[in-house]
Amino acid sequence: MAKEKELASTLKDWEAVFRQGLLTFWTFVALDAEWHDVASLKTRVKQLTNGTYDPADQTLYRQLRRHLDVGLVEVRLENSPAGPPRKLYRLSRRGRQVLEQFAYRNIQPFSQPEVQNIIERTQT
Repeated sequence: MAKEKELASTLKDWEAVFRQGLLTFWTFVALDAEWHDVASLKTRVKQLTNGTYDPADQTLYRQLRRHLDVGLVEVRLENSPAGPPRKLYRLSRRGRQVLEQFAYRNIQPFSQPEVQNIIERTQT
């Protein structure tokens, strides 16, 4: 029982670090295809990750501001029937280039047979 708890704790810690590092990736994947406000971006990230990622709004706002500042994301205003205009975000051309290179260098290796074998072992 103690070993199972230790294993669960180790896995939980590793997943927390892994998720933090990949939140930008999932955000960029969501922003690659369409414009999103923060609420719809949050929903899309959650969908893309099968519910494993549920980022806080404030986390997404900070991330978007940081990426706007370096030109990876662009913003446009859309009139809102109630209240101020909504800010909609999507990847800029440069952001798409960064996403593509990141995916090729860091995500594509997950298609290796060794990794696929590990994934298949968990499904049996």
